[in-house]
Amino acid sequence: MNFRNKYILILSIFLILQAVWFNHISLFGRFTPIVFIYPLLILPLSKSETFNLLIAFAGGIFLDIISNTGGIFAATGVFVTYLRKIYFLLSKNPVQKMEKININKIEYLQRIIYFIVFVFLSNIMIYFLDAFNAGLVISKWQTILLNTAISIFFIIFIDLIFFNPSKQ
Repeated sequence: MNFRNKYILILSIFLILQAVWFNHISLFGRFTPIVFIYPLLILPLSKSETFNLLIAFAGGIFLDIISNTGGIFAATGVFVTYLRKIYFLLSKNPVQKMEKININKIEYLQRIIYFIVFVFLSNIMIYFLDAFNAGLVISKWQTILLNTAISIFFIIFIDLIFFNPSKQ
């Protein structure tokens, strides 16, 4: 199975899980885990950036149609996918080439930090686009932080299932 089909399949599974199961989880009455971005975070940077952005947009639009959210998930998916390259450009060794960076090859602590940063950014984006008011986003910091923590728990749990750091 080539890389494109593999990632389309993984994203499809996570989109279905998000739409069917995670969107219906309401922890403490207000927190919904956002796990659809996990496949977007593990996409290889060395592959076509256009493909990565298109798959993020298509997956987000699918989730928006299912959830009736009007483009919030599509914008968030594209935002996160685009910022990944900037994140790695800022955090990489100056002599390291971008093509050599692989999410599966970085240390697990760096991987967790990477997940935390992008899940936090995606939650801010979702809440900002939902409210479309920066003042409301600022007043919801507690909700954003707790939703990020819950999403991180699920994403790290899923990552540990698919990626076993003890095998490295």
